[in-house]
Amino acid sequence: MKKFILTALAALAAFSAWAKVELTPLFTDNMVFQQNTQAPVWGKAAPGATVKVTPSWNNKTYTATAAADGRWEVRIPTPKGSFKKYTLTISDGTPVTIQNVLIGEVWLASGQSNMQMPMESWRAIRVNQDDINNASDYANLRVIQVSRATGMGEHDYFSADFDGWKESSPESIRNFSAAGWYFGRKLMQDLKVPVGIIHTSWGGTIIEAWMSAESLSMYPEMTAPIAHVKSLADSEADRAATFDGEIKAFYRKVTVQDTGLRAGVATWALPSFDDSSWRDITLPCKVQQLWPGINGIYWYRKTIDIPKAWEGKDLTLSLGPIDDFDETYWDGEMVGKGTVWNLPRTYTIPGNLVKAGKAVICIRNTDDHGDGGLYGDGKIMYVQCPDGTRIMLNNVWKVTLSVSFEGMPKSAAREPNMPTVLYNAMLRPLAPYAIKGAIWYQGESNAEKSYRYRELMEDMILDWRSLWGYDFPFYITQIAGYKAVSENPGEFSWAELREAQALATETVAKTGMACIIDIGEAEDVHPVRKREVGERLANLALANDYGKKVATDGPRFKSYTIGKGSITIKFSNVAGGLKTVPSGDFAEDRYGKKAMGFDLVKQAESGKLTGFQIAGADHIWHWADAEISGDSVIVSCPDVPHPVAVRYGWADNPVCNLFNSEGLPAWPFRTDDWPGLTYGKL
Repeated sequence: MKKFILTALAALAAFSAWAKVELTPLFTDNMVFQQNTQAPVWGKAAPGATVKVTPSWNNKTYTATAAADGRWEVRIPTPKGSFKKYTLTISDGTPVTIQNVLIGEVWLASGQSNMQMPMESWRAIRVNQDDINNASDYANLRVIQVSRATGMGEHDYFSADFDGWKESSPESIRNFSAAGWYFGRKLMQDLKVPVGIIHTSWGGTIIEAWMSAESLSMYPEMTAPIAHVKSLADSEADRAATFDGEIKAFYRKVTVQDTGLRAGVATWALPSFDDSSWRDITLPCKVQQLWPGINGIYWYRKTIDIPKAWEGKDLTLSLGPIDDFDETYWDGEMVGKGTVWNLPRTYTIPGNLVKAGKAVICIRNTDDHGDGGLYGDGKIMYVQCPDGTRIMLNNVWKVTLSVSFEGMPKSAAREPNMPTVLYNAMLRPLAPYAIKGAIWYQGESNAEKSYRYRELMEDMILDWRSLWGYDFPFYITQIAGYKAVSENPGEFSWAELREAQALATETVAKTGMACIIDIGEAEDVHPVRKREVGERLANLALANDYGKKVATDGPRFKSYTIGKGSITIKFSNVAGGLKTVPSGDFAEDRYGKKAMGFDLVKQAESGKLTGFQIAGADHIWHWADAEISGDSVIVSCPDVPHPVAVRYGWADNPVCNLFNSEGLPAWPFRTDDWPGLTYGKL
């Protein structure tokens, strides 16, 4: 009898857990269904339960039976898009009614930080503020933002910021993708139907994180990383606990290896220690300028002369930020420690330690990732007496590397740059929600392996289409110009990545690319002008998928002819003709303040056609003279009497200014196929 009661209670508990259908955040108030389709609706209920789905646009009921794992799914026909508001009722006996449902166009927006970049963040607020303020004017543009998460195995669930769909409003779009929102607004304005944007992105991520294990299995270099991911616990808390143990063991090991410490005594901080063999470094300065790419434990020493008038007085030691951690000593005595990489360090030197004559400041700096050391504002590096007199410390110090952190464990708890983990947690759970297509802005994190990206980009598109079960349109944003302008032509990894993106659109059907080579910024990988990004992507969709007559591409390389001392490049998509367009007020952002004095930039801003390089059989590139002739450009250089190849816009941050009459920039290209910087890198 007791066993029967316990069994009955267990069954009741299980039933209670499914007392109401469970839905993903895709099915909430304010949602948008794709028009004119058989739209999947799914969720979980008690195994064996009958689930009924009734949309108000036809008041018909569609029925499904929950499987053993509780999963159920129906497909419901959706009407033509309109601004009429509907409801959707889902019931397994306890009804759930979703309110304010619209029918229109649904698009997926994904990628890394330039897709993630929100309307109100970083420097973008200066160009987006009016649109944020007026966002409620577009309440029929609906947005849903997938919360960032990683998955070691394939998930069928996800979380969403704000718990689901929201109407466009100042509150809902402040942290929403700017490129995604502008894309959606342009579609809604031109199509006169509601638009829903599903945003799933994560800054700084590699493309492999957004691909399935099955798709990546054809790449030999991915075998071990995929196996590693599968070996990890799916719970973030469990992965964090594992890493916590690993990193504590690592630090115990490197502490023993740090020869600057002996039995807990900082012997390298003692005034008597001889640091003459250490290297000189002028602070502020990143320590990686002396030890490129190496993280570890660095020791700094500086000997100063203390005036007699300072003796016995409490002093202020100001060092600025120290990346990442520090223990700071005065004549061998610890006077402070810090653990926040960007927080300025200010320590008090007790008067009993202050003696006239020589004093030694020593810093034990632990740099566990990225750049390290003391590289803040030199004006706040000093020792100060209470009377305000100072000894400045923004000058020459001694420095040495004690322990390299090669082989340091990496946390997998929230690490997105592992193959499959974002596909598993942030993409797969969205399928098979009916979408019209997808937009993509990513590539910067794969620039050092650009040749491999040629295959990865194509395979990712096919991978996503396989997940959804149909070939939806896919539009790529070509990465913008970034980094210092090069005064010399040559080989550049970002140029090779742009080429890989363009090639994907030529080999995979129903794709396109928005070229934004004209809106990059030399000193920020996140150009603020996301309206242009969103609208250029939208124009691709409007032209290709909705039959609208809008301009989509700037001039594109079509063919070339080698003449006597010159090469003629013929372009397509010239519209009413080719022209040069200076950057004007935007030039300093685009090229950087230093580059404004370069002849290249001066020529481009004066209206002279720039950006072309030419080479002979020796493969040595020279800046070229270029002249527009109808729908062609004639390229030459006195130093190359027998040219064989031309490149345009071929640099990390190219100085180039060729446009068509529609105001769209020419795509960067090359006529050669010579191996570049990233050829063969996996």
